[in-house]
Amino acid sequence: MKLPIIALLTGLLLSANAYALTLQQAKSQGFVGEQTNGYLGLVVNDKAAKQLMLDVNAKRKQHYQKIAKKNKLSTTDVANRAAKKAIAAADKNHFIQNSSGKWLQK
Repeated sequence: MKLPIIALLTGLLLSANAYALTLQQAKSQGFVGEQTNGYLGLVVNDKAAKQLMLDVNAKRKQHYQKIAKKNKLSTTDVANRAAKKAIAAADKNHFIQNSSGKWLQK
């Protein structure tokens, strides 16, 4: 009796991960966009998108800090350079932030 319940719970946990929002999906669906500061911003208030944004931004910050230290730059300088590249590389219809903070579709 316990084995079918464990199998069911395991299946539910695995299927929940299969439905997790990816960064590309979040961008394509207009939930998140590239900000001018090098980090993702929340375009649409969505719980899954917000958690994804927080996770990605934490990883980006670590990466920026590593690059900044290696090149004797500030983390802000690295993030601003990354922002320019990310905005330029954004796909058509993805959201990007302009210099006044407004969200626009590319």
